[in-house]
Amino acid sequence: MSAVLSLWLWTKGTFAMKTPVQLLSALLLLPGLSACSLLTGHRVVSRDFGFSVEFPGKPVEQSSTNYEGLAKTLWTFQRDSSKEFFSAEATIYKEPLKPSPNWIPDNLLLSSVGIQITESRRFTLRAESTRRVVPAIATTARQALTGATLSSIYVVDGRVLISVTARTPNSRRRSAFLNSLTMLR
Repeated sequence: MSAVLSLWLWTKGTFAMKTPVQLLSALLLLPGLSACSLLTGHRVVSRDFGFSVEFPGKPVEQSSTNYEGLAKTLWTFQRDSSKEFFSAEATIYKEPLKPSPNWIPDNLLLSSVGIQITESRRFTLRAESTRRVVPAIATTARQALTGATLSSIYVVDGRVLISVTARTPNSRRRSAFLNSLTMLR
């Protein structure tokens, strides 16, 4: 913060930086400070489902059961439901899930509700505490009616399926939310 103050004072002409290194240091801190403000909200830590994610505000939590009668929880946060929406959902199944090689959400089903997947990629997430790796897929989709972009990550962790989704016109906020997803075990 002192670097930002120094930069501000320097631009007002009331303070002279002693070296160009000080100016460069101040400029390098600015993007970091603005990124910190992207998600200054509420971290959901779910020990039951083994993940955490940082919401831009306190989400609403809804617990229920899935079709197998096992635990399912949905967390949602929205500022203006037509503009910004963030969610995380997790559920447990009786049998371990085995994603197929072409594991992506059903494009035909999504198109029936006006959503088209524009990108998808497979990757892995590593739990920092255990170094265990789990398969994941990231998708980007467009809502036909509004043109809104939805970005999601789906994770298969044994018997647990986790999905996090962000819909906001701000691509940095979408990325910050998705990149905050961490596996706990």
